Amino acid sequence: MRKQFLLLIILPTFGFGNMNKELLPIVVYEEKDSLSIEYDIKRFSAGLKFGFPYMAVVGSQYILPFFDNHFAPYFDYSQYSYEDYDREAEFLFSEWGISYFIKEKGKGLYIGLSYSNLSYNANFMNVSLKNGSVGSGHGKVDLTTTNLRIGMKTGGAFYFRIEMGYGLGNLPKILTFEATDNFNPNHTELASSGIPKIDGVDENRMLVGNLGFGLSF
Repeated sequence: MRKQFLLLIILPTFGFGNMNKELLPIVVYEEKDSLSIEYDIKRFSAGLKFGFPYMAVVGSQYILPFFDNHFAPYFDYSQYSYEDYDREAEFLFSEWGISYFIKEKGKGLYIGLSYSNLSYNANFMNVSLKNGSVGSGHGKVDLTTTNLRIGMKTGGAFYFRIEMGYGLGNLPKILTFEATDNFNPNHTELASSGIPKIDGVDENRMLVGNLGFGLSF
């Protein structure tokens, strides 16, 4: 009788022990798999874009860990210098904005809203003055726009992206500056010069188009 009683206690315990060993890997696996979805999101991206209105820019992007990982602020920067017989000039481009990934988290189709500034700085030489002399001067003008764009970005550690968009804002074509007589520093005149043609830029609107690639971490 005592042996039968011990068997009744040992057998269920042994059975439940084996069942727990079989179920434990399944429970642990499911918990780990759900967490891996969050870990697979590569939040920071850095790369290059080639297109217009700029020739090439360096850009970075960060996927926010809230709002279900669909929003990503970004920043782009570019610098280009050139010189000719009567000027030394530099273009500085910067843009900051935010993208919203429509379906997938941090990749796929997205729309973006941004603010951009294209600054044109120039040192002018051999400026013809009204008094018949020659002068020099410095001028700067900012071309600012608010932009709306749509794009596509692949996932993974190495990504590709394509973007198209449209911007509206203040886009002057003439730079006005003060020129100083090279032979008489006390004499100054207002002078003007045309801003070089920029692909995709018109009087008050700007087309945006580029291809890009980079790394995600």
